[in-house]
Amino acid sequence: MGSRKGHQIGEQDLVPCACGCGTLINRVGSDRRLRRFVGGHQFKGNTYGQKPYSLELILKQAKFLRPSCKCGCGEKLGIPKFLQQKGKGLKSIQSYWEKHPYRKGHGLWDLRTEHLNEQLEPLSAETLGLIYGTLLGDGSIIYPNKYSRFPRLAWTHGEQQRAWMEYKASRLSKLQPSLYSTANAGYGATSICCRTVCHPELVQVLDLVRSGGGRKVVSCDWLSQISPEGLAWWYMDDGSLSLSPQGSPQLQFHTEGYSNAENQLIAEWLTDLGYSAKVRSYTKAFSGKRYDYIAMGAKAARSWLVDLQKFSIPEMDYKFGDGRICLPRWS
Repeated sequence: MGSRKGHQIGEQDLVPCACGCGTLINRVGSDRRLRRFVGGHQFKGNTYGQKPYSLELILKQAKFLRPSCKCGCGEKLGIPKFLQQKGKGLKSIQSYWEKHPYRKGHGLWDLRTEHLNEQLEPLSAETLGLIYGTLLGDGSIIYPNKYSRFPRLAWTHGEQQRAWMEYKASRLSKLQPSLYSTANAGYGATSICCRTVCHPELVQVLDLVRSGGGRKVVSCDWLSQISPEGLAWWYMDDGSLSLSPQGSPQLQFHTEGYSNAENQLIAEWLTDLGYSAKVRSYTKAFSGKRYDYIAMGAKAARSWLVDLQKFSIPEMDYKFGDGRICLPRWS
């Protein structure tokens, strides 16, 4: 009676499934063999007995498994934040380490960065003068994501300015710009977007234009980098021309995104260049918020348009009066 073959099955022989799911089973099956699992629970990878997710436990286990950087520096690999969330376990962390065996800045990171630098052409002073000008207007400069080595440039214009966008892209060919269309939730049905590749020389541009990594902040150092053609690009991006019935020109630069102090700085800079400018403002009725912008009177506007039209393209001649501006009344 004490042998396994003669053992009788009873309630006293119930045991929990060894996978941890909590199901009670008979210790001896109908075939008189000892049992440890519910059928199917013994296979690798089953989740029946899985315990609740515990980041603290996973990190504690991972701490003892962290491999060293493959470059030989002796430092341990870290655990990226995107793996420290529910649904990501120890296997995901180990898989990441296998695919990324170097710490940032070690080994292949430097080699790849060097390779990228060799592929990209250096930016000329002329190109940088255009970049600083267009950034004063609609252009933006950003790191695409937190893993990007260098920043890139981006613009968005309406469909009616496609030719202007294509022209700018052709002049900045060393940055390998690409254009694409997208739906526009605002004025017009379609927007034309452009973005460049990331470039090491844009790091210095970003540091000057977005000091500290925040919003764009106008400074004397930034303005001094803008070339005459860059001025024209800023105007074609962010400026507008209005004419009196007699054909007297007025220019407005839509600098509402900048502070009053920044607008004052731009106006003084333009005046020093020979184009007398002032800061004006308006207040939105529904919000009561005040906005500052730059304006030029007729005399300065005429000089500006004559000096900079040579940098325009036919599709943008409407911003230069197109023969509608009257001659000055007094010389």
